Amino acid sequence: VLRAVAVEGYGVVYVSASRERVVFASRPPDSTMCPACKDVLRKPRRAPCGHALCALCARESIAQSGTCAVCRRAATEEDYVADEALMLEISNLRAHCPYAWRRDDASADGSATLDHRGFGDRCCGAIVRFADLARHAEECDFKIVICGLAERDAGRRLTGTCAAECARRALEGHREECAYAARGCANAGCDWVGSAMYARDHADVCEHKPVACRHGCRATMTNADAVARHEEICPVKEVLCGVVDEADADEHTRCCPAMMKRNALARHRQEMCEYARTVACSDCQTLVSERSALRHKQVCVKIRRACTAGCGALVSAADMKQHLELTCPSVELLCEFHEVGCVFRCSRDDMARHYETSTAAHVKLLLRASAEIREVSETMAKDVEKVVRDEEGLNESDRVERDAVLRALRAEEERMLQDMKTLRENEADARKRGELYAQALEKALEDQAETYDAAIAEVREEILAVRGEFETYKSQASFELNELRQAMSSAQIALSEVSARAATITRDGGILDEHKLAIEEEIKHDREHALGELEKATRQIRFEIEDASAEHARKILSLRDDIRMVLNSRIR
Repeated sequence: VLRAVAVEGYGVVYVSASRERVVFASRPPDSTMCPACKDVLRKPRRAPCGHALCALCARESIAQSGTCAVCRRAATEEDYVADEALMLEISNLRAHCPYAWRRDDASADGSATLDHRGFGDRCCGAIVRFADLARHAEECDFKIVICGLAERDAGRRLTGTCAAECARRALEGHREECAYAARGCANAGCDWVGSAMYARDHADVCEHKPVACRHGCRATMTNADAVARHEEICPVKEVLCGVVDEADADEHTRCCPAMMKRNALARHRQEMCEYARTVACSDCQTLVSERSALRHKQVCVKIRRACTAGCGALVSAADMKQHLELTCPSVELLCEFHEVGCVFRCSRDDMARHYETSTAAHVKLLLRASAEIREVSETMAKDVEKVVRDEEGLNESDRVERDAVLRALRAEEERMLQDMKTLRENEADARKRGELYAQALEKALEDQAETYDAAIAEVREEILAVRGEFETYKSQASFELNELRQAMSSAQIALSEVSARAATITRDGGILDEHKLAIEEEIKHDREHALGELEKATRQIRFEIEDASAEHARKILSLRDDIRMVLNSRIR
């Protein structure tokens, strides 16, 4: 149905219900209206009875009743034909641009209204032929379009796009301010490109972000290289003077330690620095620093000082040696004939007088030295002749023997060198074999550990048993020795008693003396017998202990030999 809509302050417009966003500026003629849908004809078809219907309305009427929707006369779909003249009339109808309407935000149902007051500003006020309406809507500056700018951030893959809607005429202005608009980094030298929404975050971390000079000169740098270069030229940076005093050999004091701003460095070195300011030595004209001038005076080779020999002359240090050797009259000299025996020593002034007064003595010394030289020469000539004769006296066989000995010595030397080389070559192999031998030895020890432990434990038990037997023999021998000692003590006591009785019975003591001697002999015999038995028992015990010890020693040696044999077999 074609609806008539009154627009306040503008008039009445006609809205087509069957068409989207089609508003006619004036009421269409009745000849262009469909009697079925009450709207402007769409693809008009005319029946044989003369009535015109929309193509869709004609098909619905035929499908429902098979007649014309107006006069109910029978008609088929083939009876309806396109009416070009009517189509041309409809095309010439005047319609508002679809973008003359704007959504009414105050409306509850979100309906649109004709914004006639905003024609040319907020919406399109064009009225065009109905036939040109679609083309005009496509080209209209007020057409609503989507921004569509892609989300970007250098180094990241993003898929978002801007979904903002605006009129085509405002698209360029929107994109200039859109958060998705591409922006480059504001820092010089940075090639980052991304959406405006990420530009500020990037600027905070950009490596080309301007950095203010840390020394306070108000300069800004855009990268690390620029910062490094600026450090070398910053006028307010605290720098070390560093001028070197070449005359000072101490590494800790030969450089100027003054610290100042770089822009004051030149003035400091020119007007104040005692390391950089120089003065000329008055003696040698050498330029030295102000701080080393006094030290230089003390060591200057051109400064004139009194002669060290005491002649009173003023001589520079550089010429002092020559002065002392050639011209100084106070220097003590040794007589030139000292090599032939003259030991006289005096000053240079007195030496001429010595030569005049000692000429005869010097001649005698020269003659004596000549004679000694002649004797030495004759002796050396004789020695040379003897050596020549000995050399000539060697026969051919001696030379051959000597050459053979020399060749043998050389051959022996070469053989020893070759042996040494062979030994060095075999050293690496020996080390490898040693490692293998050590591994085999370790494995052999692990394999035989249990067996050897058992054998050693058995030997220990036997040694303990022998020690026990020895203690038993020792106790028994001690007991028997004590008994023998007691018997000897009893015999001595009895002998003493018999002697006392014999002394009281008779004075001559003949028979009693004989009896006493017999008793003493018997006691002595018993004592010797007891001592012999004790010594015999002691020797027997010692022999048994030695035999047991020797047996166990043999067992231990045999066990060691077995261990050594097993290890040698494992190593081989």
